[in-house]
Amino acid sequence: MTMDEPYPKMRPTHPIALPVDTGQQYPLWQALTKTLPDVAGKRVLVLHSADGWFCRYAVNHGAIAVLGVDHAIAQITAARAVASSDRLRYQILDDSDLALLGNHYDLIVGEFNLQHDDLRAISSEITHLLTSSSHFYAAVTTTNAPVDSLEINRLFADELTIQQWYQVHDPKLAKPANTYFILNSQLASA
Repeated sequence: MTMDEPYPKMRPTHPIALPVDTGQQYPLWQALTKTLPDVAGKRVLVLHSADGWFCRYAVNHGAIAVLGVDHAIAQITAARAVASSDRLRYQILDDSDLALLGNHYDLIVGEFNLQHDDLRAISSEITHLLTSSSHFYAAVTTTNAPVDSLEINRLFADELTIQQWYQVHDPKLAKPANTYFILNSQLASA
């Protein structure tokens, strides 16, 4: 391990089973897991990690390093109290400070609400955290806007290319007046 590696590249000798009971509170995270590639062996950054449900999911599914980031101190404190692992870390950090992370990740995921989050600015902040083979998945909520009326390609920074997007229809999602969708993107080819 080199000094610039924030996490050791550990492989568990037996399966890890961190608790994921609170996932019922976050059905959009669960919908996101259905669209993701395999996380085994990947370094994962989780934006707006809330109680850490997706972080624990990633560790349980073989991610070698997971960093959960949220601006809410209470959320990070609660996530740390639920479970720990040598492959799981949490950090309190505002979206505007994501550039401070300075490492590369194989997969970056996050949950965003377009009423409160500037997804274009956030995606611009994380472009330096991606490699040419990395993916950024965003689970997005918007109010009363049909997906076909949104300028999907303008939601992300110009450095990213949207590979696929999915509209989510799930009865567990709280507000039927909202529109929910998932975007998968990568760095644009040079």
